[in-house]
Amino acid sequence: MNRKFISGFCFFILVIVILTGCNVTKNFSSNEFLLTGNKIIVADHKVPMEDLEPYVQQHPNKKLLGLFRTNIAFYNMGSHGKETKFKKWLRNKIGTAPVLLDTSLVSVTLKQMSLYLGNKGYFHSMVTDSIRYKKKKASVEYHIQTSNPYKVRNLFYSIPDTQVAAFVYKDTAKSLIKRGKNYDAYLFDDERTRITSNLQNSGFYKFSNIYIVYRIDSNFRQYQMDITLEITNPVVPSFENFNTVLQAPHKRYFINKIYVYPEFDHLITDTGRYDTLVKSYQSAVKGQPPNTFYFLYRNRFNVKPRTIAQSIFVSPGLNYNLFDVNQTYSQLSGLQVFKYINLQFYESLDPSTFRVPGKDILDCKVELSRSPAHSFTVTTDGTNSGGAFGIQGNIGYQNRNVFRGAQLFRINLSGSLQMQASGGSSGSQFFNTIEVGINAALTFPQFLIPIKPETLPKKFKPKTTITIGYNYQHQIDYDRHISNISFGYSWLQNEKIRHILNPIEISLVKVFTDAYFDSVINSQPDKRLKNQYTDHMVAGLKYTFTFSTQKVNKIKDFIYIRSNLETGGNLIYAIDKIFNIPKSDSGMYTLFGLPYSQYVRPDIDFRYFNVLGNNFSLVYRFYGGIGIPYGNSGVLPFEKAFFAGGANGMRGWKMYYLGPGSYHSNDQTTFNQIGDIQIEANVEYRFPVYHWIRGALFVDAGNIWLLNDEGDLPGGKFVFPDFVNQIAIDAGLGIRLDFDFFIFRFDPAIPLRVPWYPQNDRWYFNKMQLKDIIWNFGIGYPF
Repeated sequence: MNRKFISGFCFFILVIVILTGCNVTKNFSSNEFLLTGNKIIVADHKVPMEDLEPYVQQHPNKKLLGLFRTNIAFYNMGSHGKETKFKKWLRNKIGTAPVLLDTSLVSVTLKQMSLYLGNKGYFHSMVTDSIRYKKKKASVEYHIQTSNPYKVRNLFYSIPDTQVAAFVYKDTAKSLIKRGKNYDAYLFDDERTRITSNLQNSGFYKFSNIYIVYRIDSNFRQYQMDITLEITNPVVPSFENFNTVLQAPHKRYFINKIYVYPEFDHLITDTGRYDTLVKSYQSAVKGQPPNTFYFLYRNRFNVKPRTIAQSIFVSPGLNYNLFDVNQTYSQLSGLQVFKYINLQFYESLDPSTFRVPGKDILDCKVELSRSPAHSFTVTTDGTNSGGAFGIQGNIGYQNRNVFRGAQLFRINLSGSLQMQASGGSSGSQFFNTIEVGINAALTFPQFLIPIKPETLPKKFKPKTTITIGYNYQHQIDYDRHISNISFGYSWLQNEKIRHILNPIEISLVKVFTDAYFDSVINSQPDKRLKNQYTDHMVAGLKYTFTFSTQKVNKIKDFIYIRSNLETGGNLIYAIDKIFNIPKSDSGMYTLFGLPYSQYVRPDIDFRYFNVLGNNFSLVYRFYGGIGIPYGNSGVLPFEKAFFAGGANGMRGWKMYYLGPGSYHSNDQTTFNQIGDIQIEANVEYRFPVYHWIRGALFVDAGNIWLLNDEGDLPGGKFVFPDFVNQIAIDAGLGIRLDFDFFIFRFDPAIPLRVPWYPQNDRWYFNKMQLKDIIWNFGIGYPF
């Protein structure tokens, strides 16, 4: 089946769908109208239109590419004629029923908008609608004329419980209600939630937001209000007169005993059969006695008590703290060894056991049920790495509790076959590139350092990871063997900031080439090209800083920053210098017979996600990095060099085919174009197309450069400000299939500005051809 036939067939189907969709109203009755649009018009722009959109009760059918309502067309195609399974599938899965105007829902929308405006302080606003009818179609306009807003003149507090009042008053600087601001019922609810959380974090276990009420006095001119925030006391029955109730102060609770059930089972209710193990561990809080935990178990411990205790943030002797409870849930869940986690609190039956008499105390019960420790995964994928098509597969094994301390062990065996163009000596196989690798990682839920884990704050959620791997790559002209090992730590500073420090990262690279390829390499003056196919070692340190303002389950704008700092070879170089180790015949210091690299390499990746609502978003990305070789290295090791192109960067070029600078070679060999500096910026507009189909319009701009002039790579050096004229630009229209559990991405792109073209003729618009499109495939979003 040739391409012309496929293109013609697809065009024929598209015409049929469009023509069918154009006559979607032919079967409507006289009082049925297809809803084609909603429009909100705010006369004075005091309220953003986007804030009112959620209250619209009825929305028209979506359009394919914003042009055609093909979903209605498919629905109609499946609704006519004799009923078949195919038509039922077409109607229910591909098509959607036409949305008919419902005037009762228009009235509901008006009421909801009026309520919203009142809650924002715009009482007595005018909200009206107008419906435009045309040829069995209707569009609705909502007209908003806001009134003058009421503002907060004074904020008072009425708190009869002096203990509660003390905690509230010392936190008033963080109040969300400000004098002079508009009345906002939603903000008042947020303030109620904030005060409740603050009190629950201070020991008031039974406190809830129902005790917080607002008294509003709006008997003033000039649209002003006096707000009184009142915190009432709980009521209890009078034992002397059951017809009356009394008010009691709120109780502030402290934690007494913590009972842990590591093998909790809902079906077993006989608690008398448990054995009890009492364990005490040093408290991270200065001046506090050791934390004591009571473990109730039947068989041997599958997870060590110390590991569980390190994940429990609730501490005996301290006040109840809701934040600590949530942290405990998060940390225990992060161990990945428990499928059921539940914390229960109840008033202690024996208050005399508490270390401070006269306090209201709680006992805590931690119920845990283990999840299966072992799991296997098998995956296969089609790949397109810079235009080289292939297949790959992975087999993985995972043990979540390898040493009974929630240590996570993972091992993965991977393999791939690719067809890649080569200018080498020979070879015409369909798959001429083979890659096989095995990687293993072991993660510990604490720092592996000679310090007791109890002495460090639990909020860091520390981890230690050891990885080891081997990778074999076979191409027509050479074989490459890569061995690597790393040891590192990761921890959280807070909910936004994460640190990763790998003090040990070692890679050993051995390359075996044939005679023809050797002759080609030796004839090249470029040192970095020789480095790609020469035995070498990279031993260094890497630090990663990550910052993200993304909130789970909240759709709002956020920032993501990831920055790395790598250094290599410094410790080994210092030892060689101190002990006067001689250089090898190649003029370089070596370790285990391999020359090692010495360099520093910082980079930063900045992303801003602008959420526009209804699955529409704008994503901005900037990436910049520089690698500086020195000492024992004349060039960056190939693994640490920068490259441009491919499905996750400059999508208008194949991987390793762009740069450095304005350099270009027509030599179709396996040599990769790499650099010492990279600058790249991307903008992507993401939008829904149909059901699980998403679209994206994107523009990429960037390039790579060299630090120094190299005669065989003319135009490759970074020169300020001339580098701006060497920026490459591409654009494309992508399709993403969002299956929830993974996203398949198809991002065709074409160059718009080519840096190696003549200085005044680098725009590509008048030279575009279909063959210039780069067909990028990927799993997940590019950034």
